Amino acid sequence: MPRALAYHRPESVDVVVGLLSATDHLALAGGTVLNADDDPTPVSMVDLQACGLGGITAADRRLRLGAMATLGDLVDDDRVPSGISDAARAELPSTLRTLATVGGTVAAGGPDSVLLAALIVHDARVDVVGPDGASTTPLADLLATGVPPGNVVTAVDIDPTGDCVRHATGRTPADAPIVSATARTAADGVRLALTGVADHPVPADPADPAAGLAPTGDFRGSVDYRLRLAEVLASRAVAQSGEVG
Repeated sequence: MPRALAYHRPESVDVVVGLLSATDHLALAGGTVLNADDDPTPVSMVDLQACGLGGITAADRRLRLGAMATLGDLVDDDRVPSGISDAARAELPSTLRTLATVGGTVAAGGPDSVLLAALIVHDARVDVVGPDGASTTPLADLLATGVPPGNVVTAVDIDPTGDCVRHATGRTPADAPIVSATARTAADGVRLALTGVADHPVPADPADPAAGLAPTGDFRGSVDYRLRLAEVLASRAVAQSGEVG
């Protein structure tokens, strides 16, 4: 865990943004990422718990997931699509789901995050507040660039309609997938997202899922193996999503 020099618990997002303008200040959500960081660099923690960013609300046929809503909240709320709640359950063990947050998951942008893949296919849009004001960005675009320094995620907005299907291959059933494919049949066609083929989950073309991919090989799988998995798992997920969509 980084060595904390100071701890702040502001009650507004504007104050959070002001504090984060200092490069040694880091946002603290559930703590599952920051507390696991072994970087000893001294930092000042900016706790988001008192900013009113929790909760799950429905409006205009969409579902708004507060940045401080936990993965456990996604599992327990019946309004959350089953594909997202199942992905939240697969993301972390139950002991951490009560701590890890939606906003923290987005900010971390983990390459193996099946929850981020499920959010992508549910047309997720991310609300962010920073020094230049508020903005809303498609999740897939934000993952490609990362949350800008000094900005804070306030919510993730999704289309809750349609079920998504996930197929994955891992070393063990409990292990993070080497590659996974998540597909959802929406009103305008099939949405597909892959993990394990880039440094963050990415949307993919259902008709040619490996197009444009350049994964990095490691001890879990070579480049060719990951590309082949992407093709096979995507084909299965897309076919099954058509059956349940």
